[in-house]
Amino acid sequence: MHEEITATVQLIYSCPAEKSLSAQSDLIHDDVARLLDADSTTDVALQGLTIQHVQSEAMTYGNVEPRSDTRWQCDQMNELLARAYPDAECTADALMFALCDLRHLADQENLAFGLWDNSAYRIYAAERDDAAHEKRKTASDGSETDQGERL
Repeated sequence: MHEEITATVQLIYSCPAEKSLSAQSDLIHDDVARLLDADSTTDVALQGLTIQHVQSEAMTYGNVEPRSDTRWQCDQMNELLARAYPDAECTADALMFALCDLRHLADQENLAFGLWDNSAYRIYAAERDDAAHEKRKTASDGSETDQGERL
């Protein structure tokens, strides 16, 4: 008698860096699918697989590079939200609707929304920290008064 067991496994792959994360995911899926071969002599056979989360080396080890122009990105997102949710009364409502729809999309695509949300938060935090650092640096580079104080 056999029973179905669900195993959670972390695999670390070396993939061509020039490929997109989606293309890398496809390569990994194809490689793992080799386990579906029924030639096993162990009386254990893989019945199916789902890749729920793939992230880059930079995301795994926390060395995320901040993207450059967050102000432009925010303007683009505001425009996108306004077009996608014209009945939203404010940006907060449009954001709420977008997050809800993104969760539905993740479900439809069999993606783990929480894992991707955590990855996105790390990028956001790196960008926020980079912007705060630049702001402090700019403030400390101000002109000095006759008394040696910074303006």
